[in-house]
Amino acid sequence: MESSRVKVLLVDDHQMIVESFSALLQLDDRFDVVGTAFSAEEGAELVKQLRPDVAVFDVDFPGRDSFDVVPQLTKKSSPTSVMFLTGHLSDIFVSQAIRMGARGYLLKEESATAVRDAIYRVARGEFAFSDSVRDRLIWNEETQSYEVRSDSMLCGLSIQQLAILRHLARGESVKQIATLLDRSEKSIDSHKYRIMHRLGIHDRVELARYAIREGLTLV
Repeated sequence: MESSRVKVLLVDDHQMIVESFSALLQLDDRFDVVGTAFSAEEGAELVKQLRPDVAVFDVDFPGRDSFDVVPQLTKKSSPTSVMFLTGHLSDIFVSQAIRMGARGYLLKEESATAVRDAIYRVARGEFAFSDSVRDRLIWNEETQSYEVRSDSMLCGLSIQQLAILRHLARGESVKQIATLLDRSEKSIDSHKYRIMHRLGIHDRVELARYAIREGLTLV
């Protein structure tokens, strides 16, 4: 980050949240809100176009969600740090966020001031987590990264497999998922059976129940 104001992009499907937080940040001369978006896909496109210092995403969106688009935004060469601001807390959500390179995971129960300061810390290259999120984490000295303290079998799935499982749990068909994720139906179907085999589940209904029970998707 340069010494100039922190360029921020806000992505949330609730317009009131986006507009209210945008107005708050604009009152602080450390920040410049360069864009807002109301879908994960739109947010991803604006990250590429505007190259903000920090992009703040909610987790859950209709259609493609943040976990579908964020991995392409967090490459080491990217000038943008991604963080999450959401009302949803689960080990697997936090694990996914960290594994795909997010620098922060804040809950919407935090004060606006706390979130604002967290955005500034992320822009400076630091990590930022709500206390209840940090309580779930351990620091790995070898990899110099955070990990979630969890024994969930879902943590053994790849990011792509987790994305597919999340959409399956929403009741979406293999064809719908293939379209959303720009993959072939054959590829999605193959991943589905690998996921079921790995988890020891042989019924799609039970697979969906398991994903919901483990906090991978929202009901």
